[in-house]
Amino acid sequence: MPVGQLGQPEGMLWLFCRDLPAMKPPVAPSSLSSQSATLTSLQDSSFQRWYGEGERLANAGAYERALRCFEEAAIVCPQAVPALVYQAVCLIHLGQPERALALAEQVLAIAPDHAQGWLFRGVALHRMGRYPEAYRCYAQVSHSP
Repeated sequence: MPVGQLGQPEGMLWLFCRDLPAMKPPVAPSSLSSQSATLTSLQDSSFQRWYGEGERLANAGAYERALRCFEEAAIVCPQAVPALVYQAVCLIHLGQPERALALAEQVLAIAPDHAQGWLFRGVALHRMGRYPEAYRCYAQVSHSP
């Protein structure tokens, strides 16, 4: 099996995100109309469609196209950590560690103990030659739940 830029077999990108919980949009309060609940359902459907296509493309090694899908998923649901993590992964594969670092930091702002946020923050820093910082991030992965 060919090896990707991260030293992982191509098509195995899912290993980094397989334990992420499925993200659901916030439930509309009961005081809102059924139209709002339908909008939430449409948002969820749109998010799942973009995210699923992005995951398929990323696993096939089409990181640029996958990145666009994950960006669209994040527009639909900005707090969806899995879409942000996958964007960082794609950017690392595309040789853009500075942008990946910004996304990893965004993940950690939302979920400070997110193991993959720390992992990909470390990978981005490592790619930028900031090794001591990267190793501190890797150490955080083992401390994350």
